[in-house]
Amino acid sequence: MDRSFFKNSTLLDPEAAEPLRCGLLVEDGRIVAHIPHGQPEPTAAKPIELDGAYLAPGFIDLHYHGSMPLCDATGYDSAIRASSASLVRSGTTAFLATTVATPQMELTQNLTHLASLLSKRSSWPGAVPIGIHLEGPWISEAAAGAQPKRGIRSCFVHEADQVLDAAEDLIRLVTFAPELEGVRELQQRLERANIPMAMGHSLATANQTLAAIDRGASHVTHLFNAMGALHHREPGLPGVALSDDRLTCDLICDGIHVDPAIVKLAARAKRDRLVLITDRIEIPGTMPALGASTDASSAASTAASRAASRAASEHASSSIPPASSPPALGGEPVYDDGTALRLADGRLAGSSLSLDVAIRNARRFADWSLLEAVAACTLRPARVIGIEAERGTLRPGARADLVALDASGAVLATWIGGISQTP
Repeated sequence: MDRSFFKNSTLLDPEAAEPLRCGLLVEDGRIVAHIPHGQPEPTAAKPIELDGAYLAPGFIDLHYHGSMPLCDATGYDSAIRASSASLVRSGTTAFLATTVATPQMELTQNLTHLASLLSKRSSWPGAVPIGIHLEGPWISEAAAGAQPKRGIRSCFVHEADQVLDAAEDLIRLVTFAPELEGVRELQQRLERANIPMAMGHSLATANQTLAAIDRGASHVTHLFNAMGALHHREPGLPGVALSDDRLTCDLICDGIHVDPAIVKLAARAKRDRLVLITDRIEIPGTMPALGASTDASSAASTAASRAASRAASEHASSSIPPASSPPALGGEPVYDDGTALRLADGRLAGSSLSLDVAIRNARRFADWSLLEAVAACTLRPARVIGIEAERGTLRPGARADLVALDASGAVLATWIGGISQTP
């Protein structure tokens, strides 16, 4: 029996009202018990000294692309293994491998290859890809953002059947636009497969959004990004997202995709229904170290920096560094401008964010406690896809996927199944 005791720690239990001065007993990769400070330490357990650091569940990223959209299926194995190794350094222990809109034949081939990788590989170098987030192809071309338009289309049940069959029951979340032709039938198919439904990349009206919720949609993908604007007489998707408690929402908290003031608004409206994601795309060999990008201490934390962020969005194409052969997303070159990923015309094409930085940003933008911010990266995303008994929690019986943090939220160490991932 492999038995460890994490001692002298303060637990950030997302199901608790406040941090707890407790140790954590782990056996064979599972959490066994919380041991309050001052009680005798368990016998025959390897002590892991945390010197007062915070101990939280490992982070879960529901929306992580990595370099997968920048290569063909033959490169998926190396792309996901590289992501697995790098993500764990920023405290992420599980993620959904997220696709982009792709033509039907190519999509089914890609999903077949991806599903084979995820189902057959028994171990990963770090964070575990626990399934697939299908972002598109059933989204609005008018709200495509950087999604490849050649892959966007209306919903057809026979195509949905092919896609779901190719993915071998590994799809954990599907993002679609509720205004599309055929969406009613698509939702019926997703409900039969028990796949959580997210709305995004959409110009849906409030009525169209409400109808999709009534048919089972329960989540909103990257709130405010790639969707219609909030208007006081036509609230649309963002207005319903903020006001309807049947919906959880995720948000890219880098200060670039969403202004800090709007992050604060969303946090007040959604409370414990707001989830943090990265929507990260990695350009192999050129990305900054995880945990070092887009920190609010140096960007978007004052009015002046918010104005600079807006200016960067509007005029990014003039500052994009030259590249001899940049990678392409759907045939369009992708660049890292130092704050986010962009296409040549300045459109945002994913973030350079990591979840530990998102936590620090959310604390500044939304006035969250460290416990609240941690919950938005652990228990809340786990609940979205129905894995809260297994991951994202410190309850007994759950996986011992853990991250140690200092008081600022910086990652000190990470464990997956009780095994240290720290070099």
